[in-house]
Amino acid sequence: MYRYLTREELTGHSRTDKTTLIMADRYIIETGLLYRIDVPRQKRLRDLKPVITRLCMLKRFRHEILAYVHNSCGHYAAQALFHTLAARYYWKRLFSDAVAYCTTCSSCQKTKINYSHRYVPLHPLPGPDELGKRFSMDHKILTRTTKLRNTAVLVIVECFQTSYT
Repeated sequence: MYRYLTREELTGHSRTDKTTLIMADRYIIETGLLYRIDVPRQKRLRDLKPVITRLCMLKRFRHEILAYVHNSCGHYAAQALFHTLAARYYWKRLFSDAVAYCTTCSSCQKTKINYSHRYVPLHPLPGPDELGKRFSMDHKILTRTTKLRNTAVLVIVECFQTSYT
């Protein structure tokens, strides 16, 4: 894109050149740096939201920027890191690079909670084969005292299950 905007040269590859020509109006060059211009998509929001210009980053600087923002801002998670970077910088794989960086950060892996942890499934006890073998018992505290001055109820349930075949 930079080559096309400065010298109007195309690569010769039809697919790349087509994308370059279509997207050329979204980029500008100021003081030798390439910026991407983002305009709100909805027409009614164009008057309310400002036009955002984001610096396009070269590949050789991306890892350093990811590391600096991630480490200096308290080891952001991938979503927060992406939103912080996307406000100022642009490159094509910004979100996937932010996710990849957060998954490789050793201090984040040691301190963050693993929400993908799976618990071992429970194995229910088999039902008894005859009556009077197993009972379940529990009590319930009442909210107010009854006329007979009871404050709780004891519940006993037999656990026998019949199977209909």
